[in-house]
Amino acid sequence: MADEEKLPIPPTLLEKLLFYTTASFVLLAIFSLFAFLFLVPFVIEPAFTTIFMQFDLNPALCVTAGVKHLVGTSNCSWASCREGCTKDLFECTQIRVNYKLGPDSNISATEYENLIRMDRAIREYEYENYDSSVDRAYPETAEEDGMDLPDALPTGLQGNDSEWYFTGARLFPNVKGCGYPPILNCTIFFGKYIKVGNNYTCYHSKVDPGIVITELDMWQNTLNLVYAIAIPVPSFFISVIYLTFAYFKIYNTEAESEQEPLQGDAEAMATGDDEKPITPGSDTFREDLACFGHELRLAIEKDKEGFESNSPPISNSASLSG
Repeated sequence: MADEEKLPIPPTLLEKLLFYTTASFVLLAIFSLFAFLFLVPFVIEPAFTTIFMQFDLNPALCVTAGVKHLVGTSNCSWASCREGCTKDLFECTQIRVNYKLGPDSNISATEYENLIRMDRAIREYEYENYDSSVDRAYPETAEEDGMDLPDALPTGLQGNDSEWYFTGARLFPNVKGCGYPPILNCTIFFGKYIKVGNNYTCYHSKVDPGIVITELDMWQNTLNLVYAIAIPVPSFFISVIYLTFAYFKIYNTEAESEQEPLQGDAEAMATGDDEKPITPGSDTFREDLACFGHELRLAIEKDKEGFESNSPPISNSASLSG
C-alpha cells in the first residue's frame, strides 16, 4: 500500500509578510550600494572638489587669450571640455584665458559694466598679449613648439601695475572639465568660448588661481552632495541592520522551534514511546499484521494437534454377524 502524500502547509499571513519584508530590504541594500558607487565619481567627488577649491562667488571678467587644438595622448594632458569623464584623451582643445577680478576687488563697478557691454571682437579692443597669441605659446607648451621660454606668453599672477589679475589660466565648464549630455555639450561650450577676444564672466579658484570655470552654483552643488550621501548611505545601513537582526533573531528562533518536534520524535523512537497513529500503509502496521498472522497460524496448528490426540481410534476391520 503506497504511502500517503503529505500536502504542503500553506504559509500564514505573518510568514508572507516576513518574506516580502526581508526581500525588500535585500533589494534596497543592493540598489543603495550600487547607487552610491555610481554617484561617487559623477556627483560626490566633483562636489567635494568644488568645495575644496574655494571658488570665488564674486564673478571675474574673463577674456579668451589663446586656443590650442592638440592630437595625441602625450600632448593632451588636459582639455577644456570633454564629454565623458572616464575615456582617454586622444584629441583635445585647450582654452587659455586672462581674467581680472570683479567690481568688489580691483576694478570699479562702472569699469566692470563697460567691459561686459563692450563688443567681443578683438580688433575693437586690443588686450595686452593678444597680438601674438596665435604665434606664441605658454611656457608648458613652448618647448614642444620649438620656442624659447622668454618668447612664451606670460602666465600666473600679475603685479599691481598689470591690467590682469591672472594670465594664461585654464578654462573649464566645471571643476572636472567633463560631463555628459544634455547637462554638458562641448560643441556649445567651444562655440561660446573658443574665439580669441571673447568676454564673459568666470569664477576663479582661490586655492589654484590658474583654474577658471564658467558655471558655478554652490547651492545646487551642496544640495546634490547632500542627496547623494543622505539617501543611499542610510538606506544601506538600515537594510544591513534589519537583515542582521532577522538572521540572528527571527529566522534563528523559527529554526529552533522547528527542530524541537524532530528531537521529540527521535527521543520517543529511542525510548519506545512513539505515540504516532498507525496507518494501514505504515511499516509498523505491516510488521504487526505479519506477526499476528504468524501467531494465528501457530495457534491453529496447535489446536489441530490437540484435537487429533484426543479423538478415539477408528477400527479398520469389519465385524460379521453369525
